[in-house]
Amino acid sequence: MTRIVFLAAKLQKPLLLEGPAGSGKTQLAVSVAQAAGTHIERLQCYRGVTEEKAIGRFDESLQRLYMEFSKGQNESWRELQANLKGRDFFRPGPLMRALECEKPCVLLIDELDKVDEGFDAQAFKRACSCFGLGRYLYRFEETWVQLNQRGEPFALPVLPEWALPPGVTVQQISGQAVDVRGPVDHRLTAEIESFRNTLGVDIYQEILRRAGHSNNARTIPNADRQKNVVEWMQAAARGFERLHGLVEIAGDARFIAAMDNLKFATTTCLPSLAALKQLVEELEAITRQQVA
Repeated sequence: MTRIVFLAAKLQKPLLLEGPAGSGKTQLAVSVAQAAGTHIERLQCYRGVTEEKAIGRFDESLQRLYMEFSKGQNESWRELQANLKGRDFFRPGPLMRALECEKPCVLLIDELDKVDEGFDAQAFKRACSCFGLGRYLYRFEETWVQLNQRGEPFALPVLPEWALPPGVTVQQISGQAVDVRGPVDHRLTAEIESFRNTLGVDIYQEILRRAGHSNNARTIPNADRQKNVVEWMQAAARGFERLHGLVEIAGDARFIAAMDNLKFATTTCLPSLAALKQLVEELEAITRQQVA
């Protein structure tokens, strides 16, 4: 166990402990904290635990007091809103307290298996994206992200290049890799969504991920990415046009044989761009043999 704890610390990875009550899971966290000269922040999980218990919550009474105080201060609505959503009005839970420690502490998430699936999916994701928990995963420098009235960050947290998906285009700003969010063109959003039926869900989603770095046409970060996605989808649509033309030349029997050979069920459910290319190349070879 000592060796495992040592390696986890060196690799900056968490420990997942499993065992019956009384087997020493909590005591291990206490011992690690004592050895490191730090303290424990404990999140006790249970069925029905909420984000507020884990992350924290805004102090509404303090926010109302600030709004009364701000009357006549010539503060714009945007400034007032930004202040109300700032760290000063937030009462942290154990996850936030662990983030804001002056030196690293031991974060003990106890009985994680007892939480609801919704808590797993939403509370920790929100803590990572909006409240800075992700710095443990991605080495974010920020521990607090300012949100707008829609609950979206005013600026995206900075990710190092190694943490970005393959092929992501980044701009170098002050030596750091920044995934830039800018204005989007809603006409391009509609055009992108119109390709879903033409390309099939799998290829449509593949292009969104690879060219738009998003899982949804409405969350592509800027117009340049949107244009890139449109170009990819137009190219894929031309591939399908080429495929349909080759089917007419090759005939149904040879087309079905090619589909069976590649183990594809239907052209409307091709699993990837690579599959589309493979099928086109197969039919091109068949038509060349016909001509010969």
